[in-house]
Amino acid sequence: MMFLFRAAFWIAVVAAFAPAALTGAQAHEGDDRSLEQVIAAGQDVMQFCADMPAVCEAGREAGVLLGGLTDATAEGVNRWLEAQAEAGADTDA
Repeated sequence: MMFLFRAAFWIAVVAAFAPAALTGAQAHEGDDRSLEQVIAAGQDVMQFCADMPAVCEAGREAGVLLGGLTDATAEGVNRWLEAQAEAGADTDA
């Protein structure tokens, strides 16, 4: 179940940032400029991490922590949904 949530999340992220040419929409002149801005922002982040590795490491650890919290929350929601489904099945019988 968690795999489906993660897959849907990453597909949505990729779709949000995909160039218009990949999504089937017609490309505009600003699309090239937008892609260049994304690449420049990525290079800025890489330079920032090279200058301040401790900050980037803390960000990575926070990401791992948030991933664990997300997993635990999704597992709890899944258990709750299963309990609700079982309770509904018990009342129908």
